[in-house]
Amino acid sequence: MSNNTPHRKGLIILLLLILMKAPLLSQIICYFNTGAFNVPGKQPFLETYLTLIGNSFSYKTVENHYQNSVNISFLILKDSVIVKANKYNLIGQAFNDTLKAPTFIDNQRYILDNGIYTLQLIIKDNYNPKQKPVEITQKFVMSFNSTQIESSSIQILESYKKAIAVSPLTKSGYDLIPYNINYFPETQNELPFYLETYNTNAVLGNNKPFIYYYYIEGSENLNKLNSFGSFKKQITAQVNPLLTKIDISKLGSGNYNLVIEIKDEQNKIQFQKKYFFQRLNKAVDIISLMGFSEKKTIAEYFGTCNNADTLKMFVECLWPIANGTDKERVITQSVKKDKELMKKFVIDFWQRRASDSANPLKMWGEYYKSVQEAMVLFKCGKQPGYYTERGRVYLQYGPPNQRSIQNTDLNTFPYEIWQYYRLNDKTNGQFFSNRKFVFVNKNIADDCHTLVHSDTRGEIYNDRWRFEVTRRNNNGIANPDNTGPSGTQYNQFDDIYSNPR
Repeated sequence: MSNNTPHRKGLIILLLLILMKAPLLSQIICYFNTGAFNVPGKQPFLETYLTLIGNSFSYKTVENHYQNSVNISFLILKDSVIVKANKYNLIGQAFNDTLKAPTFIDNQRYILDNGIYTLQLIIKDNYNPKQKPVEITQKFVMSFNSTQIESSSIQILESYKKAIAVSPLTKSGYDLIPYNINYFPETQNELPFYLETYNTNAVLGNNKPFIYYYYIEGSENLNKLNSFGSFKKQITAQVNPLLTKIDISKLGSGNYNLVIEIKDEQNKIQFQKKYFFQRLNKAVDIISLMGFSEKKTIAEYFGTCNNADTLKMFVECLWPIANGTDKERVITQSVKKDKELMKKFVIDFWQRRASDSANPLKMWGEYYKSVQEAMVLFKCGKQPGYYTERGRVYLQYGPPNQRSIQNTDLNTFPYEIWQYYRLNDKTNGQFFSNRKFVFVNKNIADDCHTLVHSDTRGEIYNDRWRFEVTRRNNNGIANPDNTGPSGTQYNQFDDIYSNPR
């Protein structure tokens, strides 16, 4: 009997591994969004869009294939009173390759009166009960008025096609596949979207022509990009749907707004709605930077720029790599906003930085590419990416070798831990090895992370940074000898900090 026991135990373990395997990723990954819509004469409704990344869930063998399964719980509250509740299991698509579990989506509709609501969402992995659930809480407003032109939310789409049969994804005769993040990487070359406007007939008159204008503008300067957009003519009605797309293959990295307007017969704007998004497109950035070669000197390049807002941004983005004296000059020039003085400052800055051994125009081009990346990756409210703490570190020291993003660790604020194997401080040229940075986002409504600890000279050092990360657990904070709260053995931050990945 004793000789058979290890063999039987091995068979049991093997059977368990076959029946249910854990994914390579350690967290549930999902993207969630909502949209408010209306049916004139009836009640408005909220749509919820949930995209679940299959590879982040455990899977189970079902007949001759594998499947994921999640449990989803929705609560919608108004003045702390539950007005809608929904709990259900969602089964993912069948798949054969355990490394290629497909993404699956969920779409729900909830009829609601006008008002202010709180939505609570919990997502659990049915095949891995030890996996920490994802919990999402957000407020939203339902507000529709029949006496003015109003609209649904702008629904950004992954794709759309003619509907063969009506489904929860169908609107205006099309099946609309939601795209639940406002970030468009290089693999995305189109921006498809859907919008409904209401009451144009009541406001502009029955059977009156109007024009939908849609275009892209810079989110910081609000400058319209004429090469990205178009228009469509329509006739007023209770509901006017707009389903179209914009080619963004040549849109460079940056922060933008999708703008949709309605103009009447007199070409007056009667309605406008915006959607903020971020774009990363290094291929276009490089092509743009190659244009620097047409300019022989840094003075010639900046000398041809006469837009005060652009020059102000060129000055301000030097803040992360400027020394103490130059930081004061950045502030001064930014406040004065004198075009000629700003030109002289940036030209002098790069000429001094290059000295006699480098090409100042090439140095500027390489740095500006990083600025564009920081503006996409680290925007914080209206604050441009190069002024945020993550953006400043990114530009001052370069991209980290390892960047661990944790949004669902137990009882913590969202946090990031960056690891540098070797970094170069661009403010003074010093090199350091094996340095770490810890950022925490305590205002979950936005994406603003604060630097709470680093072991790099000149940065904030706080050996009690774990208290900054934990949300509900400050056990032992009164004792100055404690570097972290008790009861965090199931948290990941110590492991990530010691073993970055």
